[in-house]
Amino acid sequence: AGAESLKAATVRLEIGAGTPADKLQAQTAYSQAVLNRIRAEGDAKNAQGVLANVMGLDADTPVLIAPPAEQTPDENFERDVARLIDEARKNRPDLAAAEAQIKAAQANVAAQKASGMPSLSLSADLNYNDTTVSDPFRSSALGIALSVPLFTGYNTTYRIRAAQEQVAGRVAQRNLLSQQIALDVWKAYQGLITETHSLQSSADLVASAVQSERVALGRYKAGAGSILDVVTAQSALASARQQNVQALYGWYIAKATLAQAMGQLDFAAVAAPPAAPRSP
Repeated sequence: AGAESLKAATVRLEIGAGTPADKLQAQTAYSQAVLNRIRAEGDAKNAQGVLANVMGLDADTPVLIAPPAEQTPDENFERDVARLIDEARKNRPDLAAAEAQIKAAQANVAAQKASGMPSLSLSADLNYNDTTVSDPFRSSALGIALSVPLFTGYNTTYRIRAAQEQVAGRVAQRNLLSQQIALDVWKAYQGLITETHSLQSSADLVASAVQSERVALGRYKAGAGSILDVVTAQSALASARQQNVQALYGWYIAKATLAQAMGQLDFAAVAAPPAAPRSP
């Protein structure tokens, strides 16, 4: 867009319909746009180096990255948040670990109770003797033993109570984690809704800015507008496109955050959004 406005200003100056100031303003705006692009490309190279480093590669290792499509998410992914919370409680590994700790504590209670109860054991013995001084013979024995724990000053009772308190503590931790999961899903879900609407609004802003820039440039070429109007419209268009890219980035982050809150690598309910028409 900057190159086109500079070309228009140059043409008008050559035919005597423009002024050197118009060309200078257009040239300044174009040079600034080129500088911004150069800086953005440098930032992109640095980001690729950081990515390669995170992947365990040298920073100068070429990494082929497919650029994300300019997309507008579909609102069809919106679901009952209560259902999402239930799914998260089924899928979160930390909650499953908390449930396993409760079962282990309950098993410890049963073991402590059993240690204070009488126990009955059965034993059996079978022998076969064959010597040169006597005939071979077999012998067998069967025994039953009853073990009755002696009074130990309520040590067993205290151990049982301690084990029961441990169960109560594990249950409380599980309940606290369950509530935290619900909060995580709620916040992530609302964040995704917000980013979805922001992305849709930024796409509308880009479409409006494109039309405004076209009108301003067309009026200038026809001699009915000023170069300042064109430069202002082009600056607004560049800002709108930048906001759209930032909104798309925020939407992907919000999508990943919700997936993490639900204990998944990706949130299947949020399908790849349909591609919106690419802005000119």
